[in-house]
Amino acid sequence: MSDRMVRDAASPNAGPSGGEGHSEAGGGSGAFRGTAAQSSVAGGSATQQPSGRSSIRRRLLLLCLVALAFLSGLMLLEMRESARVGANNAYDRVLLGSALAISDRVLVVDGALEVDIPFVAFEMLTSTAEDRVFYEIYTQDGAFLTGYDDLPDPPRRLLQSLLRQDQENIFYDAVYKGEKIRVALVSRFIAAPDFSTRYFVKVSETTLAREQLIASMVQEAVLRQMTLVLVAGALFWFGIGWGLKPLSRLKEALQRRSPDDLRPIEHKVPGEVQHLVDGINDLMARLESSITAMRSFTSNAAHQLRTPLSVIRTQTELALQSSQQDTPEGRQGAGQSDLDKRLRYLVQATDQSTRLVNQLLSLATATNGRSGDLERERLDLRDLASEVTGAFVPRALERSIDLGLENCDQPCPVQVNSPLIVEALGNLLDNALNYCPAGSRVTVRLHSGENGITLEVEDNGPGLAPELRGKVFERFERTGQTDSVGCGLGLPIVQEIMSRHGGQVTLHEAPGGGCLFRLTLDRAADDAIPEETVSGGGEAGQD
Repeated sequence: MSDRMVRDAASPNAGPSGGEGHSEAGGGSGAFRGTAAQSSVAGGSATQQPSGRSSIRRRLLLLCLVALAFLSGLMLLEMRESARVGANNAYDRVLLGSALAISDRVLVVDGALEVDIPFVAFEMLTSTAEDRVFYEIYTQDGAFLTGYDDLPDPPRRLLQSLLRQDQENIFYDAVYKGEKIRVALVSRFIAAPDFSTRYFVKVSETTLAREQLIASMVQEAVLRQMTLVLVAGALFWFGIGWGLKPLSRLKEALQRRSPDDLRPIEHKVPGEVQHLVDGINDLMARLESSITAMRSFTSNAAHQLRTPLSVIRTQTELALQSSQQDTPEGRQGAGQSDLDKRLRYLVQATDQSTRLVNQLLSLATATNGRSGDLERERLDLRDLASEVTGAFVPRALERSIDLGLENCDQPCPVQVNSPLIVEALGNLLDNALNYCPAGSRVTVRLHSGENGITLEVEDNGPGLAPELRGKVFERFERTGQTDSVGCGLGLPIVQEIMSRHGGQVTLHEAPGGGCLFRLTLDRAADDAIPEETVSGGGEAGQD
């Protein structure tokens, strides 16, 4: 297989296989190979909204409903009292008419009082509630004339008012034989030539009819209040929602932004929340300044480190060569062997440091700026895949790894930043060649579909354990491997690049074992290349 070089097998039967390769986050031969689980990382995925938090809309609605319920309760209490007063006034007039009718039939006969109770006096008290009627007639000195002699007496205050003739009649509530009654008391003075006295007429009835009337009026009032509260609640709900529309539009505008879009918010909002927007804008400005300073420091530090690292490596190699040349034959002892070993370790450490610096530069380039600021060009991904794969052929031959390309027989137009895509594919190939043993097979495969362009890097290496797949895209994560040249930045760089392009990178298990990394990009439109820079992922950052 090692003499296969680059397979440009643009066969229509070459379909996508399931699973992909290695990672800088990995390490040695068994770093990134798994069996069943699949790990997927989408570039630029939307942040899920946190659940279980209080809502301004619900809080305002609850406050309004509580206030309405409290006011409705007060109104119902006032309504019940008004209904009681109204019912008593209506029934008291009838009760008083009955008492007056009886009092008019009290006569003096042969020096004594006689009562001829008219039938109409009780007829007017009949009701559908079947209330019971009681009466009593007695004189001022306590002589009982007729009726029920055990009817409750009125309160002393009312009785004194009646005796002072401040009132001609009084009404009061009492309990008689376990039932609530309403009593009308009428006082009259009768005089004859040989006899004069004051007499009292009590007429009472149970309060069943009154209570039914009051309950009916209160029930109707409760229904009206409940209807009012429900209608007001619905109006409040939609009204508050309408009032909060600017905040909803602000939220949607922020959600459309990419994570690296820290432009000030210029969305129109109500004056009550303008101070909040001003605070967010101030935070974004400070955050962007901090991120810019950090990226600038990383880039500058990486640039400054490249030169001394190159000098150290060169000087170390020269020292190693000089040590081997200056040592006479047969005199190379244990000390000299130890010195050579240390110099080789120094070369290896310098190479790893140089690789780290280069990847820090790549990461700074991949994360610098917003998706909308990314300069893109229209190209056929087949040409780029062939060029990058061909550049890795010498290294694959050196490691006895079969590197091939299964290109697509259809155009694969994409609108991308070419250096970044070259970096992403190069990192995947570098990762595969680093962690696959000699005799392995690494394949670059390209597919063109209606939903986009898919670029795959597959190998049949030892694979990645399922529990480690979720960590491969974390920065500086090497999943416990310490014996490799990786520094844990290759796959995070690929993820950042795909995120800026609005695409995604996913990790799968290859059909024959090993790993398969799949890059997905949007297909470019068939029209001409636009004059202005095309923004990836839509107008994500507009307010």
